[in-house]
Amino acid sequence: MNNGYSKDLDDSLYTGVMFQSFFKDSPQSVVIKANAPHFTILAVSDRFVEISLKSRTELLGQNLFDVFPDNTKDPSGKERALSAIREVMKTKKKVDLPIYKYDIYSSETGKMEPFYWSNSNQPIFNETGEVSYIVNTTSNVTAQVMLKEMAATSEENLVLQQQRLNKMFLKAPMGMALYSKDDFVIEYANEAICKMWNKGAPEEVLGHSIFELIPSLHEAGYREIYKQVVETGVPYLSKESPVTYNRNGVMETYYFDLNLEPVYGPKKEITGMLSLANEVTEQVLTRKNIENAEERLRLASEATGIGSWDLDLQTRDIIYSSSLADLFGYPGVTDLSHEQLRAVIHPEDTGAVEIAFQTALISGKYNYQARIIRPDKVIYWIKVMGKVLFSKEGTPLRMLGTVMDITESKHEEIQKNDFIAIASHELKTPLTSLKAYAQLLKTGKGVADPVFVSSIGTRIEGQINKMTKLVYSFLDLSKIESNKTELKKELIDLNQIIADVASDYLFQEKNHPVSFDPEELPLIYADRHKITQVIDNLISNAIKYSPQGGKVLVTAKRQGDEVLVSVEDHGIGIDNNHTQKIFDRFYRIDDLQVKNASGFGIGLYLCADIIARHDGKIGLKSEPGVGSNFYFSLPVQSVC
Repeated sequence: MNNGYSKDLDDSLYTGVMFQSFFKDSPQSVVIKANAPHFTILAVSDRFVEISLKSRTELLGQNLFDVFPDNTKDPSGKERALSAIREVMKTKKKVDLPIYKYDIYSSETGKMEPFYWSNSNQPIFNETGEVSYIVNTTSNVTAQVMLKEMAATSEENLVLQQQRLNKMFLKAPMGMALYSKDDFVIEYANEAICKMWNKGAPEEVLGHSIFELIPSLHEAGYREIYKQVVETGVPYLSKESPVTYNRNGVMETYYFDLNLEPVYGPKKEITGMLSLANEVTEQVLTRKNIENAEERLRLASEATGIGSWDLDLQTRDIIYSSSLADLFGYPGVTDLSHEQLRAVIHPEDTGAVEIAFQTALISGKYNYQARIIRPDKVIYWIKVMGKVLFSKEGTPLRMLGTVMDITESKHEEIQKNDFIAIASHELKTPLTSLKAYAQLLKTGKGVADPVFVSSIGTRIEGQINKMTKLVYSFLDLSKIESNKTELKKELIDLNQIIADVASDYLFQEKNHPVSFDPEELPLIYADRHKITQVIDNLISNAIKYSPQGGKVLVTAKRQGDEVLVSVEDHGIGIDNNHTQKIFDRFYRIDDLQVKNASGFGIGLYLCADIIARHDGKIGLKSEPGVGSNFYFSLPVQSVC
């Protein structure tokens, strides 16, 4: 039964071409998914393919116990293997099975032969600490078993057993060596252990002490371990023991599963020691690489703020990452249900989310954007993407996906759309007025009256000036976005610039008197046009948000190492919640009084950029219903 072997997003690390190619030569046997009761096979080694008598294609993606049914001669084998895997998932620890016998086809005899096997199951964990995968290692230990049988065999059968053993001993894939009790001189060694040592053929190492052959073993404390075995008769077992020695001209660390057994003579006295070594260097490094890859994936996910989740569509149980819990406002909580997470969705968006969910059960693709209301009542925008895994019969089994915070980009998108709508309106208004004035002149009525013509001309000029300001604002915004803003600095009289701008408004806005009482100021080295633009924008805003007759006060004075310019009005004022964002691009206050005023949210943004480019500061002080005081300062360093 195929369980989505090549389609599962979570399995891509193991089912990918790179890992499959790497795992082929692994000393490990098989990588299975911890998806009880299926236990899907994700990767197999060449050695495992050889002993299984099945092709890689016949193994990958299949359920472990469908591919390997129970041994009819020993029906308890399958239950032992299944219990071991379940114990791995329950205890989250490595589980080794006792050595067992299983018949396989022998190419030498051409028939089924009994062999002895060791079986090890190593868990691989996900970011929540649950077992996601199991790495199984199955090794042929027939020679090891026979060696133990030989040690227990009566003296009469020793010669017969020795003949059979010698052949298997020499060619066994596991490293084997016999040492004398004194000085641990090598009395026998097979080809496998000589290859591990890289110290020559078996006949070349005989008669040498193992500590003479590999001095670093003594430095690592193995002489004391060997002595303890031959003195106490207690075997020594270790898994993945690191040994650092010179194998190929370089001191490197290798890993071994080690079994040291005392060897007894005819009178039950200890005469030496048997060493069984299985090199697991590649196995250890592979596991560490897998763990490192998963850790990098977890860290990358956390760094980007992307949360991940896995929903069982049959039980509605959900597993999710810590990033998802953080985003939904439940940091550190690991036991939220699917219903609890759904309850965070904004009530106005629940219908769209449910439609997306039901559609995904048919199409296999899950995709939506929605708002969530966190426990702290803060509203976030999220984007959810996922896919559905189906059974062979087409039943939806699981839904996997990611969720990311798009609040900032969504707000910017909304602000940009508002800006486009407002900008279109602001451009349309003067165009409509110009068209009306043109049509009026076209009729010829009143053209002989100089006063009438002058009045129409003044209004046309005012509308053109308004459009010109809008167009220049767009151009300035474009230059800022492309980092092409240039300053043309010169010595300017700040008092004169303020007086000129105030004078223009005194002529245009008779209902909003602009007051400016200049003080003595030094000349400023700045861009005349840009500073004029800032002052014009601040005075324009003060008038715009002030009631009829509301006075606007402009001041400019030197304070220590700064020149400070302020524009104060007695208008509607601004709430403190907006003071930090008022200079952001496209930002407009969500208030009916403000929305009804003209403007599209880039004037103050342009002002802030201009002042920043002059190494100055800009800010405001405001109180709702009382008025606002916008100010900017230029440092003394800008003053000549």
